[in-house]
Amino acid sequence: MSWLGLTALFASALLALAAAGTDLQRREIPHWILAGMVLLWLAAAWLAPEALNAAPWVGLVCGGAGLALGFVLYALGWLGGGDGKLLAVLAMWLGPADLGLALVAAGALGLLLALLALARPKGGLRRRGLPCALAIAPPAATLLAARALA
Repeated sequence: MSWLGLTALFASALLALAAAGTDLQRREIPHWILAGMVLLWLAAAWLAPEALNAAPWVGLVCGGAGLALGFVLYALGWLGGGDGKLLAVLAMWLGPADLGLALVAAGALGLLLALLALARPKGGLRRRGLPCALAIAPPAATLLAARALA
């Protein structure tokens, strides 16, 4: 894999983790993080398509599916708008091969966070809401880093 592909994968993984950190601290995901991940994906699709898990148009379809899923979960009140956008951007990066695994892992981490919030009824997680990016980002970042190292 080219150095540009490796850089884009690792930078996107770091930005995903930064999104989780800001969601944990402030319950928001800055737009510059999401825009940076989209720009890195566009650069990788154009200059280093080997960094993507599938053809660029497949990544766009996965991103659209991620956005639709994020919209439904947002409408149900299960996650915030920034979390839905993060899900869409990460779906573009992951592609169909890794997206399912990332969603299952994110669901498991989200369930663990919810159980922790219920175990501490007066704790900050329950009062301020669950930081869903904390469940979405780590599995995706792990898969992106693993792809770079493979």
